[in-house]
Amino acid sequence: MTAHGFLSFDIAGTPFAVPSDRVEEVAESTRATRLPFAPPQVEGLATVGGRILPVLDIAGYPSLGLAWSGGRRGGLLIVLRAGAGLLALRTGRIGGTLPAERVTLAEAEPEDCGTPVAGRLRHGDRSLRLLDPDRMELGRGAVHAGLFDADALTGAAAEPPDQSRERASIRLLMVELAGRPQALDMADLLLVFPLADLRPLPNAPAVVRGVAPVQKRSVLVTDPLGVGDRTGGYVAVLRTSRGPVGVRMDGVRGVVRVPLDRVRAGEAGAPAQVVDYDGTWLDVKSGAHMLGDHLDDIGGFIPEGGDPDDDLSESRLPRRFYRRFLTFVVEARVYALEFEQVRRVVEPSDRLRLPQGAENFDGLTDVDGRILPVLDLRRLLSRGTVGAAPDTPGIAILVEIDGGTVAVIADELQRIRKIAAEDVDPLSDRLTAAVIRLDHALIPVLRPEGLTAASSAIPSATRALPAGTAAP
Repeated sequence: MTAHGFLSFDIAGTPFAVPSDRVEEVAESTRATRLPFAPPQVEGLATVGGRILPVLDIAGYPSLGLAWSGGRRGGLLIVLRAGAGLLALRTGRIGGTLPAERVTLAEAEPEDCGTPVAGRLRHGDRSLRLLDPDRMELGRGAVHAGLFDADALTGAAAEPPDQSRERASIRLLMVELAGRPQALDMADLLLVFPLADLRPLPNAPAVVRGVAPVQKRSVLVTDPLGVGDRTGGYVAVLRTSRGPVGVRMDGVRGVVRVPLDRVRAGEAGAPAQVVDYDGTWLDVKSGAHMLGDHLDDIGGFIPEGGDPDDDLSESRLPRRFYRRFLTFVVEARVYALEFEQVRRVVEPSDRLRLPQGAENFDGLTDVDGRILPVLDLRRLLSRGTVGAAPDTPGIAILVEIDGGTVAVIADELQRIRKIAAEDVDPLSDRLTAAVIRLDHALIPVLRPEGLTAASSAIPSATRALPAGTAAP
């Protein structure tokens, strides 16, 4: 098995690697549905990135002697190309990409027999088990609601991609800065770690925030993105011509693979590329673009003389990932919306009521010159008489739905909450997209598209009004 590079990661605390060109994407963990008669390494089926994929856990091979500590399984899934299809591999922490010229391939060990381990990679003083996705047998599962043929789970991956639609892609690390997504080029990424201890440096340039300890050494921490004096956050360590240099950011969302048809060249003086991420064009920031003008000034402050070949071989992404939700109250019950779908929160204004509207469709309202439809959750989710007029005006949450904006009315606002990914359970319900576990309670996350579907009596012309369209 030849490859140009390898993605390293751990499974139950043991280092593994796969060829980078077999990695489709890295996704947050999701709950799998068990399959009858499946072998121990097959967790079941799960929806990953909108596709139904089989989920494998290498710890299920008894000969490897692996066990997740504390009974908690890894929180990330690596989507791999296997044969003619795709499968999701459960992992713990994700490491950096290892260039092929910096590793040596050795034979598999006896305990690797009968497993997908094709050999051992030697990288410095580390030994990583090299997995071959084509050896990941899925066994025979039951036929589920006609979704699969009888042999769909026998020795091959489910959901084979249409080869005619395959598109070249790039991998990006999505991070957060002041609540907004940012895209980092992974070509020079060595390590991401949470910032806990930062020691200031006297007489350093303004872009330098100090030195932070990581992996028994020190890394220079800079702030070219403008995080400022906010505490906490993360540091992405980049390989530069002067040695490893850290860049601060507020949070880390994860690794995504973006098709090249969603990438275009940047303008003069800007980063070389911009990418379409969930409908927003973002600059793809590289180490050269962020630090190029500063390297000469900060070179003397890089610890340990600045070894350009130091690749921090124990590199990894943070153990936990988070999602953000806006919680609010409707009739003394707490609900949530994905924060990325919320545009603003405003005081409700006068509404133009329309004849023949649904009980929960409350007409039209004017928000800063935009005419928006209004959905009153106090009617839609009412436990009392349907259609009864609420006593208070409530609060208006402007939510993006199908490319437009709708004013959703609730009783009162709570706050933005940061929830660990493992505390978010996806659902498939008309109104509910997920359930979050918070303070020993289960809080439903409303599906914006389901709200408009429930308001089927909204006039089609009103639903077609995009955000920013004024009334004629």
